[in-house]
Amino acid sequence: MNSNFTGFNTKEVTLAVSGNVTEGTPVKLSTNGDAAPCTPEEKFCGICSAVREGYASVIMTGYAVASYSGTTPAVGFNKLAANGNGGVAVNENGREYLVVGVDTAEETIEFLI
Repeated sequence: MNSNFTGFNTKEVTLAVSGNVTEGTPVKLSTNGDAAPCTPEEKFCGICSAVREGYASVIMTGYAVASYSGTTPAVGFNKLAANGNGGVAVNENGREYLVVGVDTAEETIEFLI
C-alpha cells in the first residue's frame, strides 16, 4: 500500500482487562466498563492496541489493523463484526467501517473506526 493512515484521528482509552484480550483484537465493554473479548458476530467498540499489567489501550476512533476471517473485505465501506477468534468478519449485522487496505496473504485489514 502506498498510503499510510497510521495515527489518523486516533483516540484511545485505557481500560482494565476482563478476559483474554490481546493486541489487535476487537473488544466490547463488559458490565463494569472493562475491555472484554467479543463473541462471534458481536459489534465491537474498538480494537486493542496494547495490553500491559492488566490494562488495555483501546483504539476507539481512528486507524486500526485487525485479522479477518471468512469473506475477504473489499476496500471501501464494509459492515464488520467480531469473528469470535480475536478478529473481525464481514457481517450484515455489523457496523459499517471504511476499509483502507487488505492483505490477503496475512489475512489482515486496515480500517478507520
